[in-house]
Amino acid sequence: MPPEWYEIRVEGILPSDWSSWFEGLEIRCSPHGESILSGSLADQAALHGVLAKIRNLNIKLISVSRGGPSAQHFDEER
Repeated sequence: MPPEWYEIRVEGILPSDWSSWFEGLEIRCSPHGESILSGSLADQAALHGVLAKIRNLNIKLISVSRGGPSAQHFDEER
């Protein structure tokens, strides 16, 4: 099964150097005080691993999207 692209939004600002800890997902900050983790994950186990780290850090999960970047999200950030 090929890797899937995900976008995970969380509340708060995460340091970009945490990317490697979050399976190499890119970390961007929105002007609304949210962090967006995006990129490809190998499988569902990798996704659940990232979500477990978010849970363990007590970070509020806003959304998880699969399949590609949403044009609406990028328009909101411009």
